Amino acid sequence: MIKEIKKEKNSEIEKTVEIMATKEMEETIKIEKPSKNRKKESVPEGEAGQEKSAALSYNMVTKSLTFHGENYEILPIFLAVRDLYASLPFFKELQYCTERLEQDPQDATALFQKAVLMYKARRFETALQLTSQVLKIAPEDHRVWYNRGVILSELGRLEEALAAYDRTIELEPTFEVAWDNKGVVLARLGRFEEALETYEEILLKYPGYAEAWAGKGSILSALGREEEAFEAYSTALRIRPTYLEALTSAGSLLSRLHRFEEALKIYDKALELAPTEPRFWAARGFVLSEIGKHDEALQNCNQALELKPGFIPALETKVKILSEIQRQKVCSSQ
Repeated sequence: MIKEIKKEKNSEIEKTVEIMATKEMEETIKIEKPSKNRKKESVPEGEAGQEKSAALSYNMVTKSLTFHGENYEILPIFLAVRDLYASLPFFKELQYCTERLEQDPQDATALFQKAVLMYKARRFETALQLTSQVLKIAPEDHRVWYNRGVILSELGRLEEALAAYDRTIELEPTFEVAWDNKGVVLARLGRFEEALETYEEILLKYPGYAEAWAGKGSILSALGREEEAFEAYSTALRIRPTYLEALTSAGSLLSRLHRFEEALKIYDKALELAPTEPRFWAARGFVLSEIGKHDEALQNCNQALELKPGFIPALETKVKILSEIQRQKVCSSQ
């Protein structure tokens, strides 16, 4: 399985986030505030009791909200509220950025920090716009190009992300994670041979880069070169024995190769490092089911479901085990 794109390492970005002030929300929803000097309109008799319901109503057919005679589509309002909720954990940091930008709209550092915060709040379009502003001020800052690549990847704009990573590497060839992410994007585009070349190029420069070895293993596995893939994962684990992603990939590959005893050792190691991770319990349960240890396999699946109720891999393996147990009972009774 191809690795997920990683965030920037050793970033110099201060931890900050966006500010969604009340004023901004009011502009989004366009709720009219009553003026202090404005007299309350008289309500005809017989309609006084309907004043509140008339002020705010929802049309289920058009899915629109009516507020004081103005119609609003629910989707923009929902998105505004969602964005506000996502931004709340970063309110203070965003406020700090906003204050700096009020003093100097061309403050590249504040724009850069706000873009990172928007990314963390999953407001990718806003984050992308902010990186564009930063690049107008600092067009050769490799960190900005890297972050732009990450955001474009999240948006599924892979060719643009690839170009951003290429620009990052052009500006800072030693920025390892950009090479790694370039390999990931190439794999997502189905360009596996190019991705393999990318990982081999970076490993010539940085042979101790565990992430690149794991990435190379993923590409080799996708190309059907399983033994080479396992060797790449093993190299990653020799460099970093606690690398969970490499352990996960190695265990999955060994299971596909029916090397179940080796896979069990891998998952045992993974569970020593992350005993509350349901995917490792489910994977271990699957391996045990394949070698006929149904009782222990069920215990592992139940452990995964206890940690994460409804976890699909654990449920599927559990159903498979129970079906096999039932089949064996029927066969023995005949």
